[in-house]
Amino acid sequence: MSATDNRPTRRRNRLRAAEPRADDPRVVRTRAAVFEAARKLFLEQGYSGTTMEQIAAAAGLTKRTLYNNYGDKHALFTQIIADVLAYVERFACGLDAELSVETVAPNVRKTLEAVGERLALAILRPEVIALRRLLIGESRTFPGLAAEYFDRAPGQVLRSLALAFANLSRQGLLRVGDPTRAAAQFAYLIAGEFLDRAMVVEVIPSQEQVLACAREGVQTFWSRYARTRPGRRPSSSLA
Repeated sequence: MSATDNRPTRRRNRLRAAEPRADDPRVVRTRAAVFEAARKLFLEQGYSGTTMEQIAAAAGLTKRTLYNNYGDKHALFTQIIADVLAYVERFACGLDAELSVETVAPNVRKTLEAVGERLALAILRPEVIALRRLLIGESRTFPGLAAEYFDRAPGQVLRSLALAFANLSRQGLLRVGDPTRAAAQFAYLIAGEFLDRAMVVEVIPSQEQVLACAREGVQTFWSRYARTRPGRRPSSSLA
């Protein structure tokens, strides 16, 4: 085989070597700029109302650079949703640790109040409301994405709450007969009314309102599921 036969291979190798690696700081900065610009535009204008040209301009990039990183708008949108889902899953894992028996045992109600406040603030963030509205609005374009979001985001949070309440009940720290129902009640009590209003008419409550609702919701939850209720002696069968 002559030396000239290897020239195409050597040229391809040189081109590959010249391509920036995924962990190259320039690539990291470019992807971060694209994500921020695309997320903002998708949430403000919807999927259909946003173009790749607009995303490139908002990110300070050429359209060619944008397409080099993301093949098309569909791929970019699904990647952004995947990034959000990964964040929510980490949040749910944090709930598992925060509601472990060892963590909760010293002061059950105080821990539930802290969890309720943090969860309510997370649920009622403007960008979360906008994302939910966006997924509902684009359900025909992405028929499975809204279902996946519910399963991996609010669904995962509800499963984490249910598991925690079941464990706390077994340890005698709560009185929970149906952990799944208790989890749904907890979530609605701390933020449900505000969430419904925000989804329908886009009215986002203040942080003070969110925290007050969460505390009152936990108080109602506590009155139903506390191990011993005020003014009552524990039953001998549960002692």
